[in-house]
Amino acid sequence: MNNPSVIILDIRSVQEYKEGHIPGSVNLTFTAWLTMQKNLDCQLPPEDELNDTICSIGLQKYENVVIVGKTSTVLNCVNITRVAWTLKYAGIKGLGILNGGFNSWLSKNLPIQTGWQRKEKTRQKCKWDKSVLTTKEHLIKVMDIAAIIDTRLEKFYTGKETDPKTKRKGHIPNAVNLPYSLVFKKDGTFEDKEKLKSIAYKAIGDNKEREVIVLCCNGQYASSWWFVLSEVLGYRKVSIYDGSMEEWCKDEGPFIIVSEKNKN
Repeated sequence: MNNPSVIILDIRSVQEYKEGHIPGSVNLTFTAWLTMQKNLDCQLPPEDELNDTICSIGLQKYENVVIVGKTSTVLNCVNITRVAWTLKYAGIKGLGILNGGFNSWLSKNLPIQTGWQRKEKTRQKCKWDKSVLTTKEHLIKVMDIAAIIDTRLEKFYTGKETDPKTKRKGHIPNAVNLPYSLVFKKDGTFEDKEKLKSIAYKAIGDNKEREVIVLCCNGQYASSWWFVLSEVLGYRKVSIYDGSMEEWCKDEGPFIIVSEKNKN
């Protein structure tokens, strides 16, 4: 907490932050880290806007960033991993997530403070790491060789039910289903590393150099497996297809598969 090379980034709402936060942490809510692009939800902001956001709290000055959020729901949890991915795209190093979030901090009766904290601004330009972002065009090129991980719930992946966001049933050819729900325990902490490692091995194998593309409905929930694979398990070529199934299903082309048992 008192290490000058570490910044604690709290992404909860302004009101929640003011009512109590980890001492020294700075607040930038989750909504500051996303935008709507091409009628798609939860997309990366334009680079100039994202650079301004990062400079507003001087993130580039710190060697390590620890992200803190609520973990009351799975959506709360993936909001945290989504911010981690966004910062990775912006070239921020030393990313960490407080396991269990602010909920865990409170449950342990650790110190909190109220009010508002400010950090000195910077004017440094981000060094973008675009290797963590995949486009539809790239996915089409590599779909026969890359590991494609669909993190939606099984009922949407198989086509048993229609995903309300996409209006179409099924999944991208060759995609393997690893639901985001496998990543977190009920208390909002991450599943045990060995269990996650076993799940990943069955879906991807142990080749840490294989290209892995994770997706969901719009790139938000996919960040859960991106964080585990890239930042925890050490797979070196993991990216998110940010448009995900919302963008993919806007095309009326042939690239969609419904499991035979779920076809109408």
